Amino acid sequence: MVTVEKVTYPKIPLDAGQVQGWKDIPISFEPLVPLGPLSREAGFLMTSSIYFGEHSNSPYAHDTNKLEGSLLTLFARRSVARRLLVAEQLLPACHHLLIFDAYRPYQVQESLHDFYKQKLREKYPAMDNETLECETQKYVSLPSKDPARPSPHTTGGSVDLAIVKLDRTHEEELLQIRSRLTDVTLTIARRVGLEMRLSAIMRSHARMLDFGTAFDHGGEKSALAYYELKIAAGEVLTDADRLACNNRRLLFGIMTQAGFQPYFAEWWHFNAPESQMGAATAGLGYATLGSVGLDESNIAHENTRLKIRQEARRLQREGGQAVVRTALQYEILSALRETGDPGLVEGWPAEIIAPPEE
Repeated sequence: MVTVEKVTYPKIPLDAGQVQGWKDIPISFEPLVPLGPLSREAGFLMTSSIYFGEHSNSPYAHDTNKLEGSLLTLFARRSVARRLLVAEQLLPACHHLLIFDAYRPYQVQESLHDFYKQKLREKYPAMDNETLECETQKYVSLPSKDPARPSPHTTGGSVDLAIVKLDRTHEEELLQIRSRLTDVTLTIARRVGLEMRLSAIMRSHARMLDFGTAFDHGGEKSALAYYELKIAAGEVLTDADRLACNNRRLLFGIMTQAGFQPYFAEWWHFNAPESQMGAATAGLGYATLGSVGLDESNIAHENTRLKIRQEARRLQREGGQAVVRTALQYEILSALRETGDPGLVEGWPAEIIAPPEE
């Protein structure tokens, strides 16, 4: 036995290594947070849940195109929400982000993938399955439950969005409402009323910039560098194409400056570098965002928004016969009478995901 002489080391504490309650210690995990209405962290972001069919511009608003499992609330990882807020601040005056999709449950990812693949099969009946799958995955990732290979949107690390622009008069109205929404003493009823008015300003007066295609256009024209390739080939762009090219550059510029990574096949899709797709684009050797599910607070938030939506639709149907019994009902009805149909949108073009018409 080896001994150390004439050296005294510190005593070992009597309680060293005790681990009572170790299972209650939280593991570091980046949660999903809500974007848009009633969000404490990203309430200033304008959202339009395209696959839920939240607004009239969505082709999924029709019963024949409903996607099972789609969410009214758009959720994203907290770091994604923070980057989106940075990107919003980088925009020119009167311009705003319009977010169509972010976190996507597995069921919705599967429905979109199968829908697009079937449309391709119908259009190209001679195409073999391997080619069908390859072409499908340009626009809709393969749904995956493999924790090592998650679909980008199921990680909460991907976002689909565009830019809209308000005129100065309505921008001032929007900023005034935003200022009032910073009041931490607002009741949820009052907050809902103000947010409905803010949404109405955006839905009625914010026009989406021309990006050359509608959102979710399923063809080569949606490619991020579609116009850049034409310029590189020496082609002279039309005035309309130059405008679309410049608008894509604006979106690309503010999103990459905010820390996102682009996706080559879709001008509207951006990834966090912590996701696998984003890490690959950024040249990183690892990713930290895997598939994620909704936690209890996310589910509660979604249920609250669904109840408010249901109440608004009921009061809208009842019209002049509507009876209000709560402060929330009063705020909703007042907002409806001032702003009209909360689902009606003008100027936000979107297509059902399908191969383009030739």
